[in-house]
Amino acid sequence: MAVYLWGWRFGGGFIFGDSESYWHLARTIARGEPYRYGITGAIFRTPGYPLMLAPLFLVFDDPPIWIARVEGAVFGAVTAVLVCLWGKELFNRHTGIIAGILAALHPELILGSVPVLSEAGFAPAWVLGMYLLARSCNQRDSGELCAWRSSLGAGLAFGLATLIRPSALLWLPFLLVVQLLVWRRLLPSWRAWASIVVGFVLVMLPWWLRNYWLTGKVILTTTQVGASLYDGWNPQASGSSNMNFVPDKLREVQRQYPDAHPLFWELELDRQLKREAVTWAIQNPTAVLRLAFVKFRRFWNIVPNDPGFNVFPVNLTMAVAAVFTFVLAIVGALRWAKQRVVAMTCVLPAVYFTLLHMVFVSSLRYRIPVVPGLIVLASATLVSRFFVASGDKGA
Repeated sequence: MAVYLWGWRFGGGFIFGDSESYWHLARTIARGEPYRYGITGAIFRTPGYPLMLAPLFLVFDDPPIWIARVEGAVFGAVTAVLVCLWGKELFNRHTGIIAGILAALHPELILGSVPVLSEAGFAPAWVLGMYLLARSCNQRDSGELCAWRSSLGAGLAFGLATLIRPSALLWLPFLLVVQLLVWRRLLPSWRAWASIVVGFVLVMLPWWLRNYWLTGKVILTTTQVGASLYDGWNPQASGSSNMNFVPDKLREVQRQYPDAHPLFWELELDRQLKREAVTWAIQNPTAVLRLAFVKFRRFWNIVPNDPGFNVFPVNLTMAVAAVFTFVLAIVGALRWAKQRVVAMTCVLPAVYFTLLHMVFVSSLRYRIPVVPGLIVLASATLVSRFFVASGDKGA
């Protein structure tokens, strides 16, 4: 239904520029061509989502875009199932069932699954990581091997999530710092944490080696970090994304180094944009704080920020779903946040992505990895109200 309505509302083409790049890179993977987007795009995108799209080009020489939307809808259904398992792991069967139903019906998760954007593949990978992380914490009394397997799986899932959306790169370091500085203990154990790190590195290592082989430098994600940072911190920044500056900045680099290799242009553009963004932020702290507030508001808006999506009945549907989820999730957080597994998997992701997008540009689109955890908390609140006798696991 979502695929049909999207096609009816927006037609058969792409409406996001990012979709074009994912589509092109998926084609290059399927055809065995160099992984590159444009002249200076050798490390433009991590390959996670293009790898998910690539099989479509093995089945069809020129696949229709609606097929990719159907694939995204399947990923959305998988996400709902994983949210169900996550809710059951943290609380109980009733919570899991309700969480799965709410995830399947939540308009933000539905809209995130059909536009041919990386969120479609990121959501199930991220939720799988959270479910396995919670499971590894709850398996402390079930034997070291069981916890080790879940921890390794969590690391693999978080690695895949990062390979799909680089914004997940700092999640594990963030979580580790919170545990050491605030909780003063590791959860799960240090052995389980070692397994998580091993799993993460196993997934990311081929990409890191490929980038080092190309450049002789360690590039953990992409060469778009500079552009993304400049997008959030520059004299014309508004909190929303506007990459129109990139062509002019690239031409400046090409004028400075006319005889350089395109890969050098790509790396130099990334370096210069990082430097300019940080310099501007240091010189304009008041503007940075103002932008942080604007980005916070955009991130937690209950209606779409984009006028093209902020139309009736989409805005009303999303507002009702957001208020319903937020209110119940806040009640759940106040009740269960002292239970560290709940805080770690449901609450801290909201803190992490909020802080991240108070620096980089912000939108409801970037809230998608936060929503499943809020749904789990909201479902637990509903269960505690209507199924009092069922209790919870005391996660």
